[in-house]
Amino acid sequence: IVSMLMVSSGINAEWPLRPGDKYRTEFNKVARGTGRISIEDVVPLLRSLQVKHAGYIVRNWINTNVKGDTLNFYTFQKVITAVNNSRPTWKDEMEGPLADRDGIVRIPGAIEPEDTQHAYAEEEKVAFLEWINSRLRHDRYLTKNAWGKYIPISPKGDDLFDALKDGILFSKLINDSVPGTVDERALNYPKTRPLNHFKMLENQFVVLNSAVAIGCRIVSIRPEDMVCGVKHLQLAVLWQVIRAGLMSNISLTKHHGLKKLLNEGESLAKLMARSPEEILIRWVNYQLSRVCEGKYIKNFGRDIMDGEVYTYLLTAIAPQETDLLPLRETDKLARAEMILEYADNLEVRNFVAPHDIVNGNMKLNTAFVAQLFNKYPALDDEDQPEINDDFDDSIDVYVEETREEKSFRHWINSLNLSPYVTYLYEDLRDGYVLLQAMDKLRKNLVEWENVNVPPFELRQHVFKSSENCNYVVDLGRELGLKMIAVCGSDIYEGNKLVLGLLWQMMRYYTLSLMKCGNDMVNDKAVLDWCNCKLKEKKKEKSTDCDSALIPLL
Repeated sequence: IVSMLMVSSGINAEWPLRPGDKYRTEFNKVARGTGRISIEDVVPLLRSLQVKHAGYIVRNWINTNVKGDTLNFYTFQKVITAVNNSRPTWKDEMEGPLADRDGIVRIPGAIEPEDTQHAYAEEEKVAFLEWINSRLRHDRYLTKNAWGKYIPISPKGDDLFDALKDGILFSKLINDSVPGTVDERALNYPKTRPLNHFKMLENQFVVLNSAVAIGCRIVSIRPEDMVCGVKHLQLAVLWQVIRAGLMSNISLTKHHGLKKLLNEGESLAKLMARSPEEILIRWVNYQLSRVCEGKYIKNFGRDIMDGEVYTYLLTAIAPQETDLLPLRETDKLARAEMILEYADNLEVRNFVAPHDIVNGNMKLNTAFVAQLFNKYPALDDEDQPEINDDFDDSIDVYVEETREEKSFRHWINSLNLSPYVTYLYEDLRDGYVLLQAMDKLRKNLVEWENVNVPPFELRQHVFKSSENCNYVVDLGRELGLKMIAVCGSDIYEGNKLVLGLLWQMMRYYTLSLMKCGNDMVNDKAVLDWCNCKLKEKKKEKSTDCDSALIPLL
């Protein structure tokens, strides 16, 4: 009878509604005893069940057939049926959204060119190369050398992608974003002819490792992809490098006035744990509150398309050079052009064109606002911080992040975990990120049914976070890490002992990558290898890696 009802309702009869069914089991985990899941949980749940789907098909089906913000298991099975029925026309369905957008360049996939598509926005490519031209125009090697000029790059054709292939331009831009990251003496430079493939691979290896070091997320991107000129991957890395430079000044160590963005009852550590984009939105809303009561934004896309926000923002941060005249213009494109003329006078007209504002290009508008903040923060009391005794962590957030802390934070982010770690101690307090990292150290180490998944209610935050942190300590002991004098409360309270735990985790992870069969490589094996290499070069043996590093290289 159940099978007949399922067939008549359009549900595949091969999915019986029994308690042991894997779909129901995973559904119940997400539902947490309520019998219903939110619309936002549908796509992640399909992904965890390994149901191949196109996200927009799921969203369209839900918008048409689901009323409210939640759905039960019966409706969830209908979603899977709709996804399965859409597979034969997946290629045709996917071509439509890309073809309807102006300025989108489509690239055939490398593995199955007829069935896969990649794309990038032409306006983003132009914006990035203009930024490169403006930032690196004084570099003597890039503008004039024996081999040829890199700068300026023409917006026509594939000049940008060709210039990025050998890694030299990338390295220069990384050093512009975060000075001193790349030792340019380690790069291969062309002399009388272009670099060969292997020399370019060496450069790109340096580029990708340096990008990770400054906080870029490099997932499934290889040096070969960069040398071969895979355009959408080149632009992905390029945007992250540019973003790292733009966002590097958004910290209390650089701008003490950021404390004015605190909400009532919020600590400084909580504020600085937010992403740079969230802090920029706070900054924009703070400036808007000074000149226009009731005006605020939630994003850098739809909320800024009419140009009103930019008009008020420029008036707030540079009242002597700007005014509200653009608001009299009814045409949005003409208004955007007037706004950018003011920005040009302020020497901050980069990244966006009038149509980027009107169309709400979130990436380019974020970069534009970051540039406004860097040049015109307009935050009062930018001199010295007033330490507030009400916040125990207020002193720490004014101290610049140490190289050790930065290294650990970048290592965690390189594991592609969620959420992204912005402020080390604050973002690790609930233990959830550390548990994900533990699972990377040894697959299936974490029993996820024992994990509390944030966000937590305020009254439950301490208890659920402490449970996660205690679980981290238990797993650390199971891995053989030395957890002397470290307990779950140290992680929750942001104690410096967390650095010792992170060091051991990073060491375990690094040694696991050098496995010899099923055996873990230990310190002695690394030291023996080092001495063997030094002996081959007739160098003096070393008992520690620090003193041997330079001759070993």
